[in-house]
Amino acid sequence: MTRSTLAATAPGTVLGIPAAPLRPYVLGYRGYRVALRQPLRRLEVPTDVVTVALAFEGTMSLTDAVSPAPATAFGSVAAGLRRTATIAEHAGVLHGLAVSLTPQGAFRAFGPMAGELGGHWAEAGDVLGPRLRALTDRLAHAPSWPARFAMLDGYFGALFAYGPDWDPSVHWVWRQLRYSHGLVPIGALVEGTGWSRRRLELRFREQLGLAPKQAAGILRLQRTLHLLTAHEERTAGAPTAGPRTTGADLATRCGYYDQSHLDRNFRAMVGRSPSAFLASRRTAALTEPAGRVTDRVSGRVTSTLLEVGG
Repeated sequence: MTRSTLAATAPGTVLGIPAAPLRPYVLGYRGYRVALRQPLRRLEVPTDVVTVALAFEGTMSLTDAVSPAPATAFGSVAAGLRRTATIAEHAGVLHGLAVSLTPQGAFRAFGPMAGELGGHWAEAGDVLGPRLRALTDRLAHAPSWPARFAMLDGYFGALFAYGPDWDPSVHWVWRQLRYSHGLVPIGALVEGTGWSRRRLELRFREQLGLAPKQAAGILRLQRTLHLLTAHEERTAGAPTAGPRTTGADLATRCGYYDQSHLDRNFRAMVGRSPSAFLASRRTAALTEPAGRVTDRVSGRVTSTLLEVGG
C-alpha cells in the first residue's frame, strides 16, 4: 500500500491509497492543511463520487452554483451525488481529510441514508453516527498521515463488512451507465432489469440518491469535462498539434444533439459555459505548482478555483 510520509502538521495536500479490499468502495483519501490570508472559492462540479470530509480545524461554506442561496457552514460534511455544481469557500486554517467513495461504497457505509443524501450535503455525524466524533478526534491526534489513512482503512473496513449490498439489478444498471458514459437508453435499462420504469427509478433513488436519467447526466458531463480538458492540455501552446476538436464533434461523442444542447446542459449543471469553465481552469493553473489544476479525485475532473466574489 502506498503511503505518504508527510508529517501530520505539514502544510499542503497528501494523498492516500486505501487497502486493496476497500478499493471497490473507496477511491482514495486526501489529507490537507492550508492556511489562507484571504478567502478561497472552489467550484466543485458534479461527479460520480460521494465525499466525506472530516474537519480537524476550520469550517467550509457550501452553496449551489446554479441556484445560489445563503451558504451553509460545515465542519465535517457528507456530500451525496449532485446534479449541480457546488461553490465551496473557506478562509484561515483548514485542516482535515476527505474520503472519496463510490456510490456503491456510500450505500454500503451509510445504508438507506445514502439515498436520502442524494443532491444534498449533511453533517457527517448525522450520516455516520455519533462515533464519528471520536474517530475524528483520534485522526486529528494521529502522528502522521499514513497512520490516519490506516485508521480510515480499519473504520471503513468494519462498516463495509456488515453494510448492505446494492440490489443486483441496480448494480447492473450502474455498470451499464458507467461503461457507456451515460449514453445507454433508459428504455434498454428498464428492459434489461425486467422492472417497470417506475420501480427502476425508485430503487435507484433509494440506493444512489438519484434517478438513472440524472446519474446518466452526471456521467455524460464527466465525459464532456474529460474530453474538454484533455483537448485543452494537448493543444496548450501548440495551435497546430493534431486535428482540432470542434464543438459539434464533442457534442456527438458525449451524447448531445448539437453544440447548443451541450452548452445548455453544461450551464444548467455547472453554472457557467464550457469556455468560461476552461478559462477559470487556465487561470487557476497559474497558481498551482505543477502548472495545472489538481483535481480532488484521480481520473475525474472535479474542480476549479474561482475569484472571490466570482
